[in-house]
Amino acid sequence: MLDIVSTCMLGRYGFLAVVLTTFEDFGIWVDVLLLLKSLLELDHVVEELEKIAVVNLLQHRSIISLIGNVQKSSLILEKVSLILEKVLYCVLPST
Repeated sequence: MLDIVSTCMLGRYGFLAVVLTTFEDFGIWVDVLLLLKSLLELDHVVEELEKIAVVNLLQHRSIISLIGNVQKSSLILEKVSLILEKVLYCVLPST
């Protein structure tokens, strides 16, 4: 995971393109990209992206990110799954 912070990105267009081009130049695949931006500002972006891909603007969602030791990933996922199961059982309405 990289957290990229730069004053060069403030109020400028194209900063992200430069970042992604850098990854491309090194042959690195970018799996996840998180942008913090107002949903109101994304309508035109979604319209443009729909010309090249299927785009779903998901609202009222949360992202859970796990960062851990790869050698212990099975154990970590097992523990997280048990915790989430308990939490969801308490939160979701019974059917």
